[in-house]
Amino acid sequence: MGRVILAAVLAGLVGAGAVSASWAQDSAAEQAQRRLSTAIQQADTLRKDGRDSPEARQQAKAVLLKVVDEASASATRDLAEGSMSLRYMAYAARDRLFPIYVAEGDKARALDAMLANFAQDAELDLKIYHSDPAQALLKDEPRYRSMIAVTESLDRLWHARAIAVPYKPELSEAERIAGLSLFWSEAKYNFAHFNSVPDLDWDKAYLDFLPQVIAAKDTQAYYDVMMRFAPLLRDGHTNIYPPQELQGHYYARPPLQTDLIGGRVLVTFVGSDMLTKQGIRVGDEITAIDGVEVKRYAHEHVEPHESSSTPQDMDVRKYTYGLLSGDKDTPVALSLDDGHGHKRTVTIARNNYPDRHGPPEFEFKMLPGNVAYLAIDHFESEASVKALENHLPQIMQAKGLILDVRRNGGGSDSYGFGILSHLTDAPIPSAQQRRLSVDPLSRANGNLSLEWLQVDGSRATYPHQTAPIYRGPVAVLIGPQTFSAAEDFVMSFDTLKRGILVGRPTGGSTGMPMSFRLPGGGSARICVKWDSYPDGREFVGTGIAPQIAVAPTVADVRAGRDIAVERARRALLGEAGR
Repeated sequence: MGRVILAAVLAGLVGAGAVSASWAQDSAAEQAQRRLSTAIQQADTLRKDGRDSPEARQQAKAVLLKVVDEASASATRDLAEGSMSLRYMAYAARDRLFPIYVAEGDKARALDAMLANFAQDAELDLKIYHSDPAQALLKDEPRYRSMIAVTESLDRLWHARAIAVPYKPELSEAERIAGLSLFWSEAKYNFAHFNSVPDLDWDKAYLDFLPQVIAAKDTQAYYDVMMRFAPLLRDGHTNIYPPQELQGHYYARPPLQTDLIGGRVLVTFVGSDMLTKQGIRVGDEITAIDGVEVKRYAHEHVEPHESSSTPQDMDVRKYTYGLLSGDKDTPVALSLDDGHGHKRTVTIARNNYPDRHGPPEFEFKMLPGNVAYLAIDHFESEASVKALENHLPQIMQAKGLILDVRRNGGGSDSYGFGILSHLTDAPIPSAQQRRLSVDPLSRANGNLSLEWLQVDGSRATYPHQTAPIYRGPVAVLIGPQTFSAAEDFVMSFDTLKRGILVGRPTGGSTGMPMSFRLPGGGSARICVKWDSYPDGREFVGTGIAPQIAVAPTVADVRAGRDIAVERARRALLGEAGR
């Protein structure tokens, strides 16, 4: 449908201020798409910078009309037969022309633009076409009312408005069943990784969970059940989340970082002086939680609610993200062992730490031997690219560069590409992307046709003309918390053969999740895209392995040693003992 397709087509192409180049391939279709998407971005910039003045609208309109003309030309239509992105360039331009015509009071052209898009895809974006200015101008126009009515009916059909009711303390039995049924059906027809769970009988799982959601006495009990349903699919991008009103019951966590190190659960970061005053130190081993042996506690209380793609991903979710999470008003008792014969139990709050802080997002330092080190813990914003660019003067003089994405949980691929554009002048490769196609006509004829289709833009490259480019040796530190867009970054770096990977295998989960609402204000997402290396090598469900395997030990943590950094530094300098 229109808004879903446009979100995929235009993400990273139009209005992505974090990077200066767009996706493209060398084919004529991709060149045309790049040219048209750049023009649309120019029109957006004109209106933004001109604060939507009449002059800015006129300039933007002239650009957008040229986009429509070129995209509608027969030669471009021929190219677009193999490119959904190119087919939707005229659609995207008309989406932007419509509010301009509305602002000008031009009913005829506004309706013409709306009708053209409606003819291409009937699920128009109601935020654009049902805005207050549009309704004020066009509400009495029969064509407008008819198109809005059809769009609203499709919106109800595909977004389950009647099922996804807002939060209330108790849901009806019908609403609870409908929510389970919605997730089951969306996964059955859209989930990309059933091949990874060949022993799962999804229909039987649905029947097994029906009595449980029927018995759930309130909304919290309902989500206790629902949050155990999604993990059966074993995918880190397929989850069910409770409503905002209940998140304090599930996700409150003291400012401690814990990790499974050498088979033992250690405190690896303390983020509050209040906890330090209670005697909690980095290197303390957690042996029990609330009187339950720690691994048993993680298995019984954490694992059932965690969606994961690999064993290393599950370990992170059990022992790092979810171990200490729980109700904000319920303290947690930690049995600790400092390794020097001092054992004690400390009861700490999960909430109310005014001095709460985490590790630095982007730590930079120069290491011995003139090796630059930069930790980048997310790709959520342009700040990740700026972190590199801010230190380029030092990096350009360094004998080697270490990029640490061991705790990078992802974000947007565009920021990872922005960083890579400072490491190479070659086009940056992206993943091979596939989606599942189920043919209902074949099913009607008694055949089950399941076909994996290449996603439009699959294996595209990211061209750039970035300066300056660091050409010295590079190492990227990876681990099981390297996830999603951070894994895409590692995959591209590895494909470029730009340097070495050091550490432990990545989390093994990426792809595009489809999100939707559930009854009672909760939400869900289902991974609908299967990514692999451009040459077809798989990493979803396994993780990307390093060339130099390094795992920290308990002694390393207690001594404050980061052995992966040291191994990477020595390798970059060509020293013995790589």
